[in-house]
Formats: sequence, structure tokens, C-alpha cells
Amino acid sequence: MALIRWLGHAAFVVEVGGYRFLVDPWITNPLSPYRSVESFARDYQEIDFIVVTHGHGDHVGEAEELLKRYKRARIVAVYELAEEIARKAGAVDRSVPANIGGYIRLGPEIGAVLTPALHSSSTGSPTGVVILGEGKSLYHAGDTGVFGDMRLIHELYKPVVAMLPIGGHFTMGVEEAVKAVELLRPSIAIPMHYNTFDVISADPNRFAALVRERVPGVDVRILKPGESIRV
Repeated sequence: MALIRWLGHAAFVVEVGGYRFLVDPWITNPLSPYRSVESFARDYQEIDFIVVTHGHGDHVGEAEELLKRYKRARIVAVYELAEEIARKAGAVDRSVPANIGGYIRLGPEIGAVLTPALHSSSTGSPTGVVILGEGKSLYHAGDTGVFGDMRLIHELYKPVVAMLPIGGHFTMGVEEAVKAVELLRPSIAIPMHYNTFDVISADPNRFAALVRERVPGVDVRILKPGESIRV
């Protein structure tokens, strides 16, 4: 059984297959229950993988500090970004530099795939990520607009859960995110990347209502920061 916990903005803790992933680790974002890496570490003694979808500060977050704090953690990101974060953290031996394409083997029966994202990035290319373990696939879209090849993500990986930005301005808004749900056809959709700042204000209940109307059968889970679900 996988556990997915939202920490606000695009930051998630994902536990699957006996491994713990921290995705887009801005763990001190304004909505987060944590105000420091130290307070986060009181709840999480170990992290196995830190995944960063692209090189913007609200997604890189505290990746460098976390990589220093968690001595066994490995950084997974597009090649240039993984290498840069690992170098700054003095952890070049724990970098998993990859690219958009195929399966990245991270351990026995656990892996990831970096997927395209329509966005920008200060370092390397922007990505999403599919985490695969326990026979499940969990898709974190990163920052992106909607794109037709989300249908390929459905066909190839059949994500059980899709974590999708809905805040607009920099990413998909509500309407575009509903179209993404139509293309991805997950069992569960979790909205993210909204209401952190005024410019990305959005109503997750409107997103849920439109998904119910247009993609019946998909369960929208609106999480409060700090809440989790098991799938």
C-alpha cells in the first residue's frame, strides 16, 4: 500500500515499496506544516530519494539542505539539475542524474520515469515523474501546461494517482487540469500548486466538480497541507 502526503504547494512525501520519496521538497512553503528541515526531520528519520522536477526555487526548495541532512538519500532529477544539487550538497556520489525517457532503476522493484512537462527551468529541462513500485504507478506532473501526450503517460504507465497543478498563471489552471484528468484517467486525482500565492489562487472544489461531471469514476482527493491518503 502506498502513502501519499501533501505538504502544500508541489511538495509530497510518497511511501511505496518500502521506500520513501520526497518530491519537489519546498518543505517550508507558506502552506506547509513545517518551518524548517529540522522540524521535518523529527517526523522523518530517513528519506531514500529526493526528486526534483525542475530548477525553480519553489520546487528545488530545501533539496540541498535535505541531501546534507539525510546521508543515505539520493537526488533524482534531470541530469544537469541532479548534478548541480549534489555538487552543492557535497554528495556527488548520491546523484541519480537521468533524463526524460525510460525506466530508472532505483532499487529492487522500485523505479521512476521522468516525463515531459511544458514549463521552463533554470537548470536542465522541466519534467514530471512517475514513481513505480508495488505494481502501482504514481504520477507527479511537476509544473506543466496540459499536453496531448499525457495520453501516452496513461497508455504506458496507467497511473493510479495523478498529482496535478491547478493554480494557473505558471501551470495548468482548473480547466486545463480537468482535461489532463481526461487524458490520464487515473483512479485518483490530487490537486496541487494552488493558493500558495494570490497569483495562483484556484478553487479545488470547482476542479473536483468538473472532474465528476466530465470524467466520472475519477476520485478527486482535496488534501489539506499535512494530510495523507493510502492507495
